Amino acid sequence: MKLAVVVLAAYAGDFDLGGAMSKYRILVVDDEQDICDVSCLLLEKSGYEAVSYEGAQAALDAMEKESFDLVLKDMLMPDMDAVELVTEIRRRDPEQVIVAMPGGGHAPKESYLQIAKLYAVQGVIPKPFNREKLVAALVECVAPLNDLENA
Repeated sequence: MKLAVVVLAAYAGDFDLGGAMSKYRILVVDDEQDICDVSCLLLEKSGYEAVSYEGAQAALDAMEKESFDLVLKDMLMPDMDAVELVTEIRRRDPEQVIVAMPGGGHAPKESYLQIAKLYAVQGVIPKPFNREKLVAALVECVAPLNDLENA
């Protein structure tokens, strides 16, 4: 559970990560640039390397060229809906860790949460969120993966 420990320690206060988190790259995908910017800022302050792309197709293009440890994605975007994007990510990389960010749509948040679970998304962080909620969601979704690696 090294990732969980490092992330929580980074959140707790000033903590020298010493490059320990540098291998964890997170791709933020949203159709709103402000959400991308704020999410990246929160992630970087927690020790992650974060990059963002506005829109699903731009993110998929980036995933062809770069690898990411985790994808933090909006559930509702004009160029591709949640089901299409998750399906395409899974087609390209069935093991990709995905955290969904529902909110901003006309359907109740519970609908997006059900879709996220149906498509085996590892985590959900409803908008709006703060740094504490974001870090907790990431820790929760990667902890089982760390347990498998350390077994």
